[in-house]
Amino acid sequence: MRPLSSRITWLIFCFGITPALAQVVEKTGDGILGVALEQPARLHNKPRRGLEDVDWSAVDYSNVKWNTVNYGAPVPVPTTPPTTSIVADPVVTPPPVRENKVVNGDSNEDLTIAITNNYGQSLSLAFDVNAGGPAFRGNPQPTALAAAATTNYAVPSGWAGRINVGKIDHVDNSKIEGSFYGAGNGDIDISYVDGYSVPITCSVGGKVVTGCNLELFDQGCNAPDTPSSMGEDGKPTVCSNSARVLNDGPPSPFFAPCAGAAYTFPNDNLANVGMIQETLISCCIGTSCEASQQQKAQKRDIKSPRANAPSLIPRSHKLEARLHNRHGSKHRA
Repeated sequence: MRPLSSRITWLIFCFGITPALAQVVEKTGDGILGVALEQPARLHNKPRRGLEDVDWSAVDYSNVKWNTVNYGAPVPVPTTPPTTSIVADPVVTPPPVRENKVVNGDSNEDLTIAITNNYGQSLSLAFDVNAGGPAFRGNPQPTALAAAATTNYAVPSGWAGRINVGKIDHVDNSKIEGSFYGAGNGDIDISYVDGYSVPITCSVGGKVVTGCNLELFDQGCNAPDTPSSMGEDGKPTVCSNSARVLNDGPPSPFFAPCAGAAYTFPNDNLANVGMIQETLISCCIGTSCEASQQQKAQKRDIKSPRANAPSLIPRSHKLEARLHNRHGSKHRA
């Protein structure tokens, strides 16, 4: 191992007199001072390999008090950083799933009736509900439905009523009728019992189940039926139905082409579809709307238009009487 004097001198040669080395030099007396101070130029300017010329025997280490040497401030001991607790993201509890509970025919889900106007002109809409029953959501007032437009109306469980559709607001307009007591307990039909104004069909689950898309005005509204004033299209706005007082018919010649597809007399019950499972009914106004199953059956047997009509579940006569009692059970929403 290299002598201490050699190591100290080497440090002086490389770094000069540092505060720590200066203290060592002061304690050694003339020995190291002679080496470090009398020959600084030679030590600092001479290449390292020239250190062999130093007379190390002249260095006296006897007076050095090593326990007083200050080797510099103590190196601080690094402290361990505080541990940061990682908190997991809180568990988000999803909202409860709303169940469509049906109790005694009641339901917490509304029925939606969508109406599309394909008739080619603006039409009037007005709303009737059974006395004592719930109204349409939002209590809509008579309004206009623009050509090519679609609108939606929602009704709650317990609702029974109708939507009057025509060129003007008239009590004998064509009607969308129905009732709703929860999914699986509703019905829908198109009624021309009071009169005819525009052709309407309705579909459930993508299938047209009621209504007639024929433009009955093409054959003229004559006695025993009664035409109203003429509209902008040169056709009557309404043809009032003379068979409204004939519970079991038959329909007049004007309404006969739609018998069994739309109500043409009070007990024309094949036009009604009950036990509807869905909560969306889509209705279409105009001759471009798809024909119903009942209307297609009519075309297969012109002589006996109702012989081949499909066997659909009819509404009760009690409900039918409520819907068609024009003087007592109905009032505008």
